[in-house]
Amino acid sequence: MTEEMDSKDADILERLRKDSRTSMGQIGDSLGISKATVSRRIARLESENVIKGYSLEIDPSKLNVVKSLLSLQVKGSSVSHVIEDLSSYKEVRHIYKAFGDHHLVCEVYTKDVEDLYEMIQSRILKNQSVTRIEVDILIERMVVDENADLKLYRSMNQLK
Repeated sequence: MTEEMDSKDADILERLRKDSRTSMGQIGDSLGISKATVSRRIARLESENVIKGYSLEIDPSKLNVVKSLLSLQVKGSSVSHVIEDLSSYKEVRHIYKAFGDHHLVCEVYTKDVEDLYEMIQSRILKNQSVTRIEVDILIERMVVDENADLKLYRSMNQLK
């Protein structure tokens, strides 16, 4: 980052996270700053990649799809090859590099458990670099604190 974030930036991020369609004027009014100031701050946060994009959250159960996490162990130095392979699967939404018991964690969507099993058996396990897969089928997402990251940032930087 080229400029240090302050508490107003964190306030803006919290409001955008709650509803990214909130107008700059509404954000400014709630924070006691001008719409132009909000606009400049958001533009800076975007250019510094603090804000990486805006998204829509969809409930997978309403689409009748199964959401799963696949945790993979990879042997050797071929993690990038496994990532490249997994990136070609239409079912894979996110791939996370991880530190711990697994090298990669993938967020996967399939139409049912049978399709998930088939994908694992016929495609993922065919990759000789994948040594183990653990599967977690996700039932329900419960947000405990959507701003835990911002609260930690504030506390580390003594921002109110």
